[in-house]
Amino acid sequence: MGKRMTIKQRAALIRDIFNAEHDVVALAAAHELSPDELATWAGEAQTQRCLTGLCVLADMQTQLLLSRYRLLAASRLINLATGEQEGGGGDVARKACVDLLKLDLKRADASPDGDAGDGCGAAAEADALRAMVYGPGDGGGDSSGAAGGDEDE
Repeated sequence: MGKRMTIKQRAALIRDIFNAEHDVVALAAAHELSPDELATWAGEAQTQRCLTGLCVLADMQTQLLLSRYRLLAASRLINLATGEQEGGGGDVARKACVDLLKLDLKRADASPDGDAGDGCGAAAEADALRAMVYGPGDGGGDSSGAAGGDEDE
């Protein structure tokens, strides 16, 4: 990269990426970088580790939120099924509860199976984190039940 970023500049750039308020060209312009400089910075091992870590944290937050609401969804579904809950929107509520219970996000809490001593350093760590969160990068399908239809109908 042509110019070195200060810690404050790097933090501001990461914050803007995390907030997702700019497209790539606007992000580069807002931080007085060319798109090429931004791409080079994004490819650095330290940046990859940081951004991957933020993705893992965001996915963990999502998983925690969904885990809390699954309990409520199960309770509501039981009430709908037993007729204890009357009122409009029963079918919509039932479908929403079923979808929430069938949702199968990749968990970010599993440990990677890779060997840390393979000599690849930070890139291998980032790849291991990505594989742990999103599965293998071979383009294989997601086993998420959210994409499918209602099989219980």
